[in-house]
Amino acid sequence: MAQSWIYHAEGGKPLPHPPVLFLPGWGFSGQVLDLAEKRHSWARPAVPLDPDTAVAEILAFLAEHQIETVQLVGWSMGAFLAYDFARAFPEKAAGLTLLGMRASWPPSEIKAIRLGLADEPASFLRNFYRKSLLGYKKEALRFAAGQQEGLLESLDMPTLGRGLDYLGQWRLPAQGVQCPVSCWHGRRDIIAPVADRAMIPGARLFVVEHGGHALFLDREFVPW
Repeated sequence: MAQSWIYHAEGGKPLPHPPVLFLPGWGFSGQVLDLAEKRHSWARPAVPLDPDTAVAEILAFLAEHQIETVQLVGWSMGAFLAYDFARAFPEKAAGLTLLGMRASWPPSEIKAIRLGLADEPASFLRNFYRKSLLGYKKEALRFAAGQQEGLLESLDMPTLGRGLDYLGQWRLPAQGVQCPVSCWHGRRDIIAPVADRAMIPGARLFVVEHGGHALFLDREFVPW
């Protein structure tokens, strides 16, 4: 499925240079970024990313807008995708900001997610969204009221399944990336606990003591 991207300045502010792409986590579209009080002029996907096609879609987006290099902000699964893109196309990645990035996802957790999706998908995903936004009550209420049900209706189960396949097999490659990397983690993150964080050589590490999983919503988060 061809990806569409939200790409415009917020509040009349000029677009950053180089532009920034926000890659959301599993089960979320880039519209979750609209919950942030800090209005970011970042491109983001209008529907959840499919790991099988994400790299090609990013390349197509860059070509369409004649963008040579880009900053990537990856959240959760989006952090894995951002890292993979920077490895595959180092000349296009100006920098990485990785939020809530685990070293790997245990098979037992992936299995539990699959079982939850198979049993009661809508109920399971509502609970997953609640956990993902834990610690950001105001934003979570806005998500539930304005985004959640529309997102649930639009979700494609095969895409979610391919996302789980990707999460289950991903491991930090021995070969690193050439661009600067910042890794952000929330001490209260129950989706990607700090203890399970990816250890990326040379990356700047930031741990937000009261932060949850959705660190792009946190008042302490500064992209770079």
